[in-house]
Amino acid sequence: MGNVKSVTDVTTKVEQLLNAPYGMQGADLISNTAAHLGSWYCIMAYEDDTTLDVSGCTINWTENAGALSTDIDLVTGVPYYGNFTKLTLVDGKIIAYKK
Repeated sequence: MGNVKSVTDVTTKVEQLLNAPYGMQGADLISNTAAHLGSWYCIMAYEDDTTLDVSGCTINWTENAGALSTDIDLVTGVPYYGNFTKLTLVDGKIIAYKK
């Protein structure tokens, strides 16, 4: 197993997130502010200061007042689950896991 890293060999957050078991199902790395169309079940920030541009997204989430309207600061390494069909960032980088 010469290509498999041990835990001590993984030094960055990005490497740790990409080596996570749920990353094996196929994912898109999104690192710009363009709108991305697809079908994803989970997103995860892999850079600090990542913000989801809610007005440019299509997600099955709602706020207490109804439609989702507030941009969301994503915590690095925390999975956010939902039915994502359009993703747009204000800034930062995410992994979007495909259905």
